[in-house]
Amino acid sequence: MERALGEENEVTLATLNELGNELEENGRYEEARVVHERCLAGRTKVLGENRKDTVLTSNNFGNVYLDLEDYEKALECFERALEGKERTLGKNHPATLVSVMNTAIVYHVGLKDYGKAEELY
Repeated sequence: MERALGEENEVTLATLNELGNELEENGRYEEARVVHERCLAGRTKVLGENRKDTVLTSNNFGNVYLDLEDYEKALECFERALEGKERTLGKNHPATLVSVMNTAIVYHVGLKDYGKAEELY
């Protein structure tokens, strides 16, 4: 993709996102982290911070950090995704609510902040 379309092409970036998801699903978390980091940087540069695809990659990046048990980074990614979804989709959109749940999971499972987790749940 990169050779044919360029590394900042939207199709190339979508392919990177899917590659990161596949790596994560196969337990290759560190490789997935590197791919999602690259994809997020590319999508932020090409599409902007608040575009749906950029926000989706931020959420996927959060999932990888959750798998790696880096809860602070996971929280950062999920909160970024949540803010973007609230701005673009609204607070009650199902995709936004998934980000609320992801954020609650980090507070509950990772950070053991049960009060904040309960508030979000």
